[in-house]
Amino acid sequence: MNKTTYKKIAAGVAAVFSLLTIVEGAQVLLGITRPNYVVLTPLLVYNVTMGVIGVFVGVALWINNRWSLKLTTIVVAAHLIVLLTVGVIYLLSGAVASHSVNAMVVRSVIWVAITLVAWKTFKHVAQ
Repeated sequence: MNKTTYKKIAAGVAAVFSLLTIVEGAQVLLGITRPNYVVLTPLLVYNVTMGVIGVFVGVALWINNRWSLKLTTIVVAAHLIVLLTVGVIYLLSGAVASHSVNAMVVRSVIWVAITLVAWKTFKHVAQ
């Protein structure tokens, strides 16, 4: 496979994963589903917001927008900061569900992979 194919796969993963995050989070926010663990509402709002942003990042990456590298880096940095924060809260007080910590680990790993692929495959477009 060539670099463009890898970039398109990463863009597709970013968009689809983000859409799934929006759907899952919105269902909980709207009371459609009720998880069997304590929901930290600010984390849920963060996840839905980042899901919306992630869709835009995926599209930007797909079309080779020059901002897509910075955007993927911002998303992964935000996820790693939130992961560190919820991890510390979980360890110190248990006020965050282990499910939430695990979900942030998954989000962080996926976005690290997307960011690495974006940086390795980006083709500069003449502006």
